[in-house]
Amino acid sequence: MLEREPMMNLKLMRIKKNLSQVELAKKAHIAQNALSAYECGKISPKIEVLYKLAEALECDVKDII
Repeated sequence: MLEREPMMNLKLMRIKKNLSQVELAKKAHIAQNALSAYECGKISPKIEVLYKLAEALECDVKDII
């Protein structure tokens, strides 16, 4: 089984919802550069941010981690 980069599901969910990073960042009330860093695995989001992202993507937190 292939392992994915951390937070790769976040990027996949964003693309599936047809959102740009800027659009998702606005919906989740976070900075776009932070979202980019999460998707690249440079930093990990705090749990509060995960819930904001999940709400913006209309999914469960477990779907994006």
